[in-house]
Amino acid sequence: MAAVGDHVESHDTRVVVWDVPPAIERGKAFAIRVGVACSAKCELTGLAVVVRDHQGNRRTTAALGDAPWSGTDALHHAQVALSAPDTAGLYHWEASALTDGLPIAHTDGSARFGVRVVARPDCQVTVIVVDAQSGTPVEGARVVAHPYRAVTDDRGRAGMHVPAGEYRLFVSGKGYVPFRFDGEVTTDMTIHAELTQDVGLSDADIWS
Repeated sequence: MAAVGDHVESHDTRVVVWDVPPAIERGKAFAIRVGVACSAKCELTGLAVVVRDHQGNRRTTAALGDAPWSGTDALHHAQVALSAPDTAGLYHWEASALTDGLPIAHTDGSARFGVRVVARPDCQVTVIVVDAQSGTPVEGARVVAHPYRAVTDDRGRAGMHVPAGEYRLFVSGKGYVPFRFDGEVTTDMTIHAELTQDVGLSDADIWS
């Protein structure tokens, strides 16, 4: 124990946020994960984390669990339940660790994260992805129509619920040239994406 008058350096506190949904329907419940780590690997079980919204209002408080995140030895974490604002838009919220009650002084730690709130989806977009040469389904292709995302299944199919509007949709798969679709979504629709294999050019191809 430090003697009276001894100077004790504050421990650094790091806060991280992940598992934030890319798009959340307005007014709906959602969850994120918040982790906190101490530079000296202090025991943080039960430490409170608070989430504040874009106006500085406290949305909720949660307690860190006793088991560090898999693959780490000091990142304690908690799943935090929240609810989205009632108006569509991109909001910047903040998660902070309440370290005042720890036996050793810690620096303030916080992390900002974006909350993208969207109108209620009213259209189902189905994307069918196949290899352009063989016609076989492409599993694991990523489909993005910002801010919506999906991954194709073993049938080469992916689905997204989106509000009506204009979209630029991309489909990408390992070893393939990305596919792009620009258009307006007004009702349920199906998009067929044929991916061409990305064959790198040899020196002979370049100089021929």
